[in-house]
Amino acid sequence: FWLAVLPRTAAVTSRIEERQLLVDGKPLHLKGVCWNPVRKGGIHPQDTDYLGFAAADAEIMSRAGINAIRTYAVIDDPQVLDIFWEKKIHVLNTVYIWGKDPLDLVAQRVNAVKNHPAVLMWVVGNEWNYNG
Repeated sequence: FWLAVLPRTAAVTSRIEERQLLVDGKPLHLKGVCWNPVRKGGIHPQDTDYLGFAAADAEIMSRAGINAIRTYAVIDDPQVLDIFWEKKIHVLNTVYIWGKDPLDLVAQRVNAVKNHPAVLMWVVGNEWNYNG
């Protein structure tokens, strides 16, 4: 998959400098997990429940030292992003999931949460052998 680091809100900035990710001018070492909140016995994507799992999962991740999550699909709910941001967990937000998604849909996904400080970068594509 591809990642794109973009400038963030005035409150939080990110950039790559000499192969180092800097957030607010300080190096950030990502300690992350892929997060796909589906109940036991559930099926992705129809049983995905971001808001239902965010608080409990963010607490567990925070205690484990996790500071970043990569999503399997877009999180476009600011309330979910707020929960992660409260725990200082950055979000690598997947916005281009399937190779045949219209590009205007990608723009809508980005624009919906592009100013949220939890969004560190955008993920473009995943498992193209299945999804492209």
